[in-house]
Amino acid sequence: MEQLIVVAGRELIKIGKLTSTVGIRGGVKITPLFFMSTDEFLDILLNYAEDIYLYSDGAFPKKLTLTSHRLGKGTIKASFGEIPDLKEAKNSVGRSVVVDRKDYDAYLKSTDSMIKYIGYSVEDISLGRLGTIANISRRGQKLLIIDDGTCDGKLVPFVPQFIEAIDDEKKCVKTNLPEGIFG
Repeated sequence: MEQLIVVAGRELIKIGKLTSTVGIRGGVKITPLFFMSTDEFLDILLNYAEDIYLYSDGAFPKKLTLTSHRLGKGTIKASFGEIPDLKEAKNSVGRSVVVDRKDYDAYLKSTDSMIKYIGYSVEDISLGRLGTIANISRRGQKLLIIDDGTCDGKLVPFVPQFIEAIDDEKKCVKTNLPEGIFG
């Protein structure tokens, strides 16, 4: 499925899909698309984006006014002014949530965004290559979820005390982790 769509010369990025309704007042659940990685990133991007739209293939995007949202379990529970009741929410399920490409790109370049580090290699001063960042958790402490080729993976705290350098050109995070961090 293509994540970039062009409507009337404007580039929009699909960031999530309305997957179900919440309550009786028109609330909806938004499930992030795979490249958004986690609901935490979607939550931050919803705050960051200037314009949010509801999109169905072949239809003109409908601008939405976000009135409230909160993290669910792997989803965002949201309310929009243009989805005022349960009937409209049910009619909206299955549609995509899209944002302007410029907002998405600006978010990725901002200091708030950690999603840009997914795919970076992680090398520790003492331990050597740890693996590749497969995901990032922002619930509580920021954790890099490292794919090291095993089923278990590794969790690395993303805190200034442990990060020596980030090389965006080489897509590498250099760490100096405390002894015994992995057991």
